Amino acid sequence: MSEIELAALDRRQALDALDEVADLYEQVYAEPPYNAAPKFSRDRFTRRTHDQATASGFAMVTARRGGTLVGFAFGFSMMPGAWWANAASPAGEVLKADKFAVVELVVDRWHRRHGIGGRLLDALLADRRERYATLAAVIEADAYGWYLRRGWQKVAEFRAEPPYSDALVLPLASARTAGDA
Repeated sequence: MSEIELAALDRRQALDALDEVADLYEQVYAEPPYNAAPKFSRDRFTRRTHDQATASGFAMVTARRGGTLVGFAFGFSMMPGAWWANAASPAGEVLKADKFAVVELVVDRWHRRHGIGGRLLDALLADRRERYATLAAVIEADAYGWYLRRGWQKVAEFRAEPPYSDALVLPLASARTAGDA
């Protein structure tokens, strides 16, 4: 079996790869507990991702095995005071800080539990200057417990549209290091 190759994509490269990324997204979000819920439709994903790729601080990392896309992660910067739409507000310390919003972390079912998700997330968050990373985790998903084991903490809830999610945050080491310098 060939090695997993990670690649950082700029916004142009991410948009060029959007159809391929959307294929994997659609496949993964058809699985339980997502069950192809309307908020996980391909159309909503591609429209949202096209807009997010133009956001400040956008970054994407892909994972490929033998040239085939097996995973990806991406996100963008949130300015102090910004927060997720449809989520309760977190504590002031988090809300007032700059954050990196991890919008997606997706690995195909055949490549899970081999460390690819962790490698993608670590590569995406490496050298970020924001104080926190934040993401929305579906409560019933296997990934939810994985995030908690990696140090993420619940700070708010999304309850507008099922399946329901929690907003999680993780203090970023690179931000702490930069603040100490």
